[in-house]
Amino acid sequence: MSNLLHQVQTEDLLKFGLIPEFVGRLPVIATLDELIEEDLVRILREPKNALTRQYQKLFEMEGVHLKFTEGALVAIAREPCGGSRALAACERFWKTPCSM
Repeated sequence: MSNLLHQVQTEDLLKFGLIPEFVGRLPVIATLDELIEEDLVRILREPKNALTRQYQKLFEMEGVHLKFTEGALVAIAREPCGGSRALAACERFWKTPCSM
């Protein structure tokens, strides 16, 4: 199924029933693949404004050094949050008190 979606052409959208006026406003057709655990871990780690970096800065302002282990990132990525944007909504990880 995924392979078929990557081959969609403008004519296919018209045959599917979309009106030409709408299809004409879509200059590029792009398909998206489902994010896997590795993708979500990369999203948590790599972007300049990654959630993990934001929390590290927030804790740093309070004089606390916060470090995320690989296992912690994998656990966050495995949490059924609903995708990359919803990772921020996994407040259970961000706001749970930890024992020191």
